[in-house]
This record gives sequence, structure tokens and C-alpha cells, in this order.
Amino acid sequence: MQSIIQFASSLCLLVVAACAAPEPQSGGGDARSPAPPPPPSAPLPTANWNFASSGVPAFDSWRTGFATRALSQGRSRAVIVSVLDGLTPLDQQVQTASFEQAEFVKPIWDYAKSAVSPTRITNGQRRLQDNKEVFDAIETSYATPREIVTAIWGMESSYGGFIGNIDGMRALATLAYTGRRKELGETELLAAMRLIEDGVAERAQFARASWAGAVGQTQFMPSTFLAHARDFDRDGKKDLWGNAGDALASAANYLTVSGWRKGEPWAVEARLPDGFDYSLGDGRKQSVAKWKEAGLTPATAAAFAPSDQTSAELFLPAGSYGPAFLLFDNFGVIKRYNNADSYALAVGLLADRLAGRPDLSRPWPTDIKMLTKDEVIELQTRLNALGHNAGGADGIIGRNTRAALQRFQKAQGLVADGFPTVQMLDALRKVAS
Repeated sequence: MQSIIQFASSLCLLVVAACAAPEPQSGGGDARSPAPPPPPSAPLPTANWNFASSGVPAFDSWRTGFATRALSQGRSRAVIVSVLDGLTPLDQQVQTASFEQAEFVKPIWDYAKSAVSPTRITNGQRRLQDNKEVFDAIETSYATPREIVTAIWGMESSYGGFIGNIDGMRALATLAYTGRRKELGETELLAAMRLIEDGVAERAQFARASWAGAVGQTQFMPSTFLAHARDFDRDGKKDLWGNAGDALASAANYLTVSGWRKGEPWAVEARLPDGFDYSLGDGRKQSVAKWKEAGLTPATAAAFAPSDQTSAELFLPAGSYGPAFLLFDNFGVIKRYNNADSYALAVGLLADRLAGRPDLSRPWPTDIKMLTKDEVIELQTRLNALGHNAGGADGIIGRNTRAALQRFQKAQGLVADGFPTVQMLDALRKVAS
């Protein structure tokens, strides 16, 4: 998701003007007259919007102000009205959906199991075969391989089977008015208005979107749509809703522009030697050659990468209990779609299966009891209290939490795999008691 705001230009102009002003002449005795004060900022254009009340005064106040700001930025009054009139904010449950997404709260193996299900693999392989000519053309124009594009297609909309049931404009307006993500919501609303003004999309098409306002078979935010959507079949339309070719080419283009490195893997499962120092999985990047010197070997692939000089990071999503991976730069490119390790891992694993690569050699530790959200918050709070800096105590296990736990484990002489278990929480309690 892109977040764009421009509010400092007038300040920069004042600074430049002050720096360029001539210095007073020294020794002359004539004081230079003080410069007149700068003119006041031009008022925003006024308009009588007459929007239908949503029944939420704070939302109505935000909408009127935003409509005026949108008009001042050149958006069409008619389009502004078509987008904003009749909107009501989503309820609190949907507003906070980003914190309840499966990729953030499910154990990574549960998320991967549902994402890389036999049905999704079978359906994806069928889509690859049915759209072979489309993918041939896409791979000619873009760096992103077909299996990655197809995996994202499957993850985002079940290969076009479900593209959302929430009004995207309502979702974005809710994000903006609540204040928590005001900049994002307003930026995306302005981009959606621009798409409608330019005739690229119609207001009615945005009625089928995700809770965050993403649209189409590959779930683009409006600003991403505006910048990266493609008219694959050259029919004069960029139809991400009904035209699979347009949607897939747009996703391939977006990932290519985001830095996809053609010919390199997203990740390769690694086999670790006995007695391995798990603290090396702390986010450091080093060459494949260095990892091989540390005893790592490919678990199922013939090689980690085309070159041993390729840089990679060791990723231990289940600590010392499950599969290990060497992550390459393309893993970060997948995260441009959704900034969650579990999402990018699921996309990569699904893509491998779609391409006919073998399943993981080491199973996930599904028998381990995972911490509840309240227990994760406690773990994060205790790590912070001990000076290990897990970041905000939000109940979400991310890289900061794993790194902080690794530091604690190393200080206590434990296996420093950064994996938060009930046993690790008990260890923290004992240290603090």
C-alpha cells in the first residue's frame, strides 16, 4: 500500500525565500525596512455539499472537509459526490480487521495449510494450463514467473472466484475518518476518484472490494491500480475485475517494478547441521557461500541459487522445531503485496507446488501449543521490561518479537531460535520473579 501526502511545499518555499533574501549592508547605519509578512494561505474552495447524513456526526464532518480538500486538488465535483454521498462508516469489527487477519494471528503452519490446500493447488494448476498463452506473453514482458503470479491470484481472490463484498469507498472513508490511517484512506480515495474521472473504472465497480478497499482479481489498492495496472488485451480498458489477463499482467508488472530478480528463487528450504547456532537466524544477510560454510545444504532443491555469491537470510518461522529457509530478495518483493512473513511464505510455497516442486521435507510442529494473544502481549511486555526491545506489545509475533526473544534466549544459555512457546514465557516469568 502506498501512502502519499504533500503538505510541506509552502514551508519549503518560505525557507528558500529566507535563504535567498539579501543580507543587510554592514556599517551603513540605514536599517533595512522589515519585510512585509507573507500573504495568508489561499483559502480552500468552498462548496455546499449537502451530503445525506450518515448518522455519525464525526464522519459527516470529516467527509465535508475531505470533499473540500479533494476539490482543491483538482478532483471533479461530480465524481466527489458520486464517491462520498450516501456513505456510512463500517462498524468497529471491520475497522479493526487488519489486526485480525489470519496471516497475523494464526500459527504459521495453520495459515500455510489453508493457503496451500490441495484444492488450491489443483485449481491453480488448472488455471496455469487454461491460460498458458496468457502466461507465455506475460513472462515475455515481465520478470515475475507465472507460478508466483498465479499463487497471488489464488491467495487474493481464489483465482477470481471471490473479489470482495464490501464497498471499497466506504472502507477507505472509514479508514480515513477514524484517524488511525487517515493519510492512507484519503490518498486512496483521491486515487479512486482519479480512476473514475479518467474513465478507467466506474464507481459501481468499487462496490466489490476488500475491507481495506483493494479491488479486482489481484486486489490492487486504487493508487497501485493507477500506477501499475495494465491493459493486457489492448481493448482500451484496464479491467481488473472481469479480465483475468489484465489482472495477471498488472500483478506481474507491479512485482517486476517492485524489483523481482528474474532467475532467482524466492526461498529454498535448508537443512541445518547438528548443533547449529540458531541465533544466526536473526535477520542477517550473507552470501550463499557463507551459509554453506555454516553447514547449510538444500533440503530438496539441487542448489540454493544460481550463484553462491547471491545474498540470503536464514528464516526460522517455527524456530528449531520446523522447516528452515534461505530467503532471497524476491521474498521481500512478495511482501510488497502484503507485509507479513506468513503471507509471503504461503505465496512462495503455493507457487512451488504449482510449478511441480516438492513439498517441504520437514513437517511443521503442529503439536506445539501456541501462545494466546494475551500471552504474547505478556511475553512482549516482559521482554521489553528486561531491555530486549520487542517493540509494541500488540499480541502479534513479528520479527521484532522473535529477535528480542532470541536475545533473551542467548543471555540465558537457551537455544536461541526466537520461537515463542509456553516454555519460553515460563522462562521469562522465572527471570522476572
